[in-house]
Amino acid sequence: MLKTATTVEKPIQIRVFPQRLLQPATAEKVLNEIDRVEGVIRMLINGKNLPSKVTSGPGTGTDVNHPDRKIIQVGDCAFELHIIVGEILVEVDDEAAVERVRGTCERAFPFPFEFKRGHFIKRRPTLTDYGRYGFRSKTDERLNLEDERILGLMDPHANVETNLCVIGTTEEK
Repeated sequence: MLKTATTVEKPIQIRVFPQRLLQPATAEKVLNEIDRVEGVIRMLINGKNLPSKVTSGPGTGTDVNHPDRKIIQVGDCAFELHIIVGEILVEVDDEAAVERVRGTCERAFPFPFEFKRGHFIKRRPTLTDYGRYGFRSKTDERLNLEDERILGLMDPHANVETNLCVIGTTEEK
């Protein structure tokens, strides 16, 4: 999930790791609370996959009706959870935003969680990124992306339309 564009040179990355897997309602509540924090640049959720179809065995190809595969609303974006949320990675622009995110998590989680700073989302493109997106031109070696904030948020082979949720606009009014 992306927030509005900012020009922060070295943003701070945070890993929020709850001691329990999150139900869709709890994940929606926490993500909306973090979304309201001023200074959040982007968020990434990780967890156990919830497949839509059985991939092997006697029931191959049949639908999996998992109760946690629900549509949640974060900000002005609705999307289907394809995972059971196990961790939330947040990128913020300053120290004050780190403390605001910590306070938000303390209020939102009814159970303990780990809150770590570090480097969790890649900031520079890899060879795979250049292979997928290409260069802008022969003289400009930047990635051929309209919004470079999506770098590191998802699998380079995944479908962007179904796996990425952009919250807000690219320009502040």
